[in-house]
Amino acid sequence: MTTPKTPIAVPETPTDAPAGWEAAGRQIAPMLGSYATVVVTSSDELAAAHVAIGIGLTESEHRRVAIADLVGEVDPIQALVASGDPHGISDSFTYGVSLNKIAQPVGTTGNLFVMPSGTGSVSDAQIFRNTRWQRLANGFREVGALLLLVAPADAPGLRDLINQSDGVVLVGSSPLDFEPYLNVLARVPTPVQIDTPKSAKQAVPTWRMMTYLVIFLALVGVGGYGWYVRSEEKAMHSTRPMPSSVIPMQQRRIAPAETLTVAPAANPGDSSIAAAYAVEVSAWNAQEDAQVKLQQYRNRLPAGTISPVPVGTAREVYYKLIAGAFGSRRTAERLLEDLHKHQVIQDVPGTVVRTPYALLLDSAAAGHTQDLVERYAGLGQPVYVLAQPDGTLKVYAGAFERPEDSATLIVALRAAKLNPILVYRTGRSP
Repeated sequence: MTTPKTPIAVPETPTDAPAGWEAAGRQIAPMLGSYATVVVTSSDELAAAHVAIGIGLTESEHRRVAIADLVGEVDPIQALVASGDPHGISDSFTYGVSLNKIAQPVGTTGNLFVMPSGTGSVSDAQIFRNTRWQRLANGFREVGALLLLVAPADAPGLRDLINQSDGVVLVGSSPLDFEPYLNVLARVPTPVQIDTPKSAKQAVPTWRMMTYLVIFLALVGVGGYGWYVRSEEKAMHSTRPMPSSVIPMQQRRIAPAETLTVAPAANPGDSSIAAAYAVEVSAWNAQEDAQVKLQQYRNRLPAGTISPVPVGTAREVYYKLIAGAFGSRRTAERLLEDLHKHQVIQDVPGTVVRTPYALLLDSAAAGHTQDLVERYAGLGQPVYVLAQPDGTLKVYAGAFERPEDSATLIVALRAAKLNPILVYRTGRSP
């Protein structure tokens, strides 16, 4: 059984190099693969900027990323600004300048952009608390992009900004470390140690190097010729097939890559009443670990389920243990507090997540909850039942932030001869 993986995964190796913070950002980037808007904050604003750049460089390999400077001309981000246009975030929120105009491309990939702070002060509580961030977050989520907001830890209105995003990455020491109900997606306590080249040894005189080279080439020539003659003699009498590693590419059988297009939610009219908030207890790279945790604490995990979600550029599947199905973030925060209180969550922070999507498997009349659960007991995938406003029951599997995250579970359920339908999940735990 493999060791559980958690968002707190950055080595605590001290170094002062800015490259170390960027490398730390690259390391945690795969854990942010399913999020659309993330605040990166620290008491060390330069460190936060470097971490955001590391995340952005990694995530931009497979989706669009924008890094916004909410510090105020912070050097690492300002260094990426190629245009002479001074407009930025402050101009957009104060004077209505389009974000498309202030976003400046970085490099030639067309996937990474920076949004500078602008001509005015960006450390304004009214900017941080502006409800426009929620609309921007929804827009980035809809197109599968990522918005990284680099902000100082002591900025007025920072908590309001975080609440409008998917969560926060805490870099270094931060006064937010022990804030209650804070949706911490990852912590980067220290930069990564960057190996430096060892000092060069004393140079060998050129004439001596040339002598060594001539002798070496002569030996290689004599030995190589002898090896060639012997190998040719063996090849004439050998009947063994070529190893697969040297079979010409056109002769190999290459398995086609499996792809799955996930259809939009079948009930778009229910998006406004979706039970969109839940608690992510933890994530593992082995399904068995998540199942053990769910079985151990099933009575304290309402609507408990396991969502297999590919993350990062390698698309490695993590099995996320999700609990709760609520219409408000505050209710999910109370569940998170209860799970900490009863030590269901111990070694990891646990986070409140927005998971409006699920896979609908079945429905029934009221009073048949146990029958529904037993019907799917042998499935091997945790299902849960939510009671609907009209009294009926619906059986769901998984809980997802984006429709495409459900692809892995759809394949598994179809293999079990089921017909899962992606929907906005509605209802409450009976």
